[in-house]
Amino acid sequence: MRVRHAVDESEVPDWPDEEQIQQVFLNINNRNHVQEGAGFKADELREKLFRPELAEMLTDLRRYGEQASREPLPLLTFQLFRQFGRAGDRKAYEQVYFERRGRLAAVAMLALDAGTPHMVHALEEMLWAVCDEYTWCLPAHLGTGEAEQVAGNIDLFAAETVHMLAEIVALHRHHLDALVVERIRKEAERRIFTPLYREKRAYHWQIADHNWSAVCGGCCGMAALLLLEDQAMLLESTRQTIDCMKAFLSGYGEDGGCAEGIGYWVYGFGYFVYYAEMLLDYTEGALDLLQGSKIAAIAAFPLRIHLSGGTFINYSDSSEHEEIPSGLLSLLAVRFGMEVDLPLRIPRLTDDPCRRWAHLLRNVMWSDPVVYKRIHGEAAERANGGFIFQQLEWMVAKHALHMPLNVQGETSKPCSDREWVQVACSFKGGHNDEPHNHNDLGQVIIHCGGENILCDPGAGLYTQAYFAPGREQLFHISSAGHNVPLIGGCEQHSGRKAGAELLEFRLEPDGSEMQVLFDLTRAYPEATTLHRYTRELSWKAGEDCVGMNGIMRSTERAGGGSMDNPPDPVVHVDMATLRIIDTFRWKKDTEVSVAMSSLNESYVESQIVERWISRVRPVMEKEGRLRWQASQANLYMNYDAVHWQVQTEAVHTVDHDQVPVTFYRTSLIWKGNELTATKGEDGRAEDAETANIAPLEIVCQVDFMVIPHQGEAEVSPRESLYSHSDISMEK
Repeated sequence: MRVRHAVDESEVPDWPDEEQIQQVFLNINNRNHVQEGAGFKADELREKLFRPELAEMLTDLRRYGEQASREPLPLLTFQLFRQFGRAGDRKAYEQVYFERRGRLAAVAMLALDAGTPHMVHALEEMLWAVCDEYTWCLPAHLGTGEAEQVAGNIDLFAAETVHMLAEIVALHRHHLDALVVERIRKEAERRIFTPLYREKRAYHWQIADHNWSAVCGGCCGMAALLLLEDQAMLLESTRQTIDCMKAFLSGYGEDGGCAEGIGYWVYGFGYFVYYAEMLLDYTEGALDLLQGSKIAAIAAFPLRIHLSGGTFINYSDSSEHEEIPSGLLSLLAVRFGMEVDLPLRIPRLTDDPCRRWAHLLRNVMWSDPVVYKRIHGEAAERANGGFIFQQLEWMVAKHALHMPLNVQGETSKPCSDREWVQVACSFKGGHNDEPHNHNDLGQVIIHCGGENILCDPGAGLYTQAYFAPGREQLFHISSAGHNVPLIGGCEQHSGRKAGAELLEFRLEPDGSEMQVLFDLTRAYPEATTLHRYTRELSWKAGEDCVGMNGIMRSTERAGGGSMDNPPDPVVHVDMATLRIIDTFRWKKDTEVSVAMSSLNESYVESQIVERWISRVRPVMEKEGRLRWQASQANLYMNYDAVHWQVQTEAVHTVDHDQVPVTFYRTSLIWKGNELTATKGEDGRAEDAETANIAPLEIVCQVDFMVIPHQGEAEVSPRESLYSHSDISMEK
């Protein structure tokens, strides 16, 4: 890993053009770069594999690899290959495919040990078997899978495979049978290099503004640097790959945000970095793609959306708990001077369902424990802060709440002696035509202590239906699976025209306050009677942020204590609040019928349904107040029980890895009653017959409160919070 200081974009040249690339290659010393391993040397890799921090990874590799060396590879049968086209199921084939890749990766790593010749023999058999595969692509990427669709086709996993084989050859060339090495070169030429670089076929991913361009281009480009000896083809490969990387980066704004989510940041930007580092090494530092303010912003993306405890904002097809490769993050932290607020965990190979060799190798080579120690011994306030991704319209505010270790006995201790817990909130705007899009404009996440309490379901299981027309009906993709309303029986619509308009935004630098106002009308084009829908969100976090001390005193004045039964002592408690005000206005030509329909309960109940998604089932403390009990905090919600009725349903589904998961969807359903009416110019309600001045308006206001658990003396919201007028339901 080359250690270089971050530089300002104005101080670096633009990316090289074709003439500059050619000049660089002409100046490179005539050397067999495969012998150099493109920055990875077998003896150095072997030495690093036995470092103490890699002990858990090594144990996993040994267990997995030893078993793999004794068992035959599972077969990619014809029936498995056909299963996707016939039934839309991609999981069965892919489980076998990735198991084969995983066994190969484990054995290739263990074969570095000179004392394991049986591993080298097993490695040769596995390499030969991969060369025998009908295709290196996944059936889900091959249409019907006919022969003409297979020949010359390059998808993500064909590209990953050729890259993996090329690096294994580079590391083990002295121990592998020459026939195995020659077979790999021939298959790489036939499947990848000839169609891509010699025939110059056009592939859709070459101009894609998402992860495909970086992964396909980068993997093929790295394999070319390791296997190709033809100088003209090396130049063509480098030119093509740099063009792919430009296309990839065009999908990012200057804010560095990844619309596909953190998982795809790891995938796309990870392979961008891997190629950039190999090219830097191959050209002896002459070609450096990893520089400039935009690249620095992209590098910072995971740290900006990390909430706490390894939990992330997970809009789009991502998980809350993505594994960030420790090698990738270490390199970026050193290169761009970033402070890492994640715990050091070097992922095991078997943690990755796709068993990716590229991450495994670089986690061994680049992981730096020192990078992960920089922030953990420092004050909690270092984790405070907020950020808005201007292009994505993602907002996040993070703030540390200080809480007494023991409320009744330790309240006089200074803050430095108190425990703290991280709270955070995030809002999302944008539009509904993003890569791996979910229909989720106005989505909200509330986080505390490593847990997203009000959450996003993230990615669902990838099937044929997941990417087919009608996909917006699926729970993980539909607005019905997000913290946004159903309006007039209509969910949010897909497409670029379904966009959020950001009207107002304010964020305190320390993450203690964030206010947003969205106009989300265009997200509901099928709600034909809707005139306008706005969502206002106000987040506050910090010490006594809504006057906790005043609440406690008002409880006492209300009769909470006496000489014989004195009130509890006044306690200052850090907390966080989120107020959401949704305002729905109806078109004038429909307001009379809407108002009159208040007597028709089935119609009115379909007018507005607010939804809140969680992994914890809430409990009704009393009418108008719900509580979600999380591991380190309670989340309370106040709502107007006069106008809204509540119901909670369990939604059973599977996540991206086909693991069963249950979400709870809590709905607030508009009751509709005689109070439903339009408003006159003086603000007073009018009856339906005279209602022609202003549109009918329905307002839903909810107040969420995050109150961390306080050990032995947790403050009861029954006696404190809900007597405060500032958080009552008012329209």
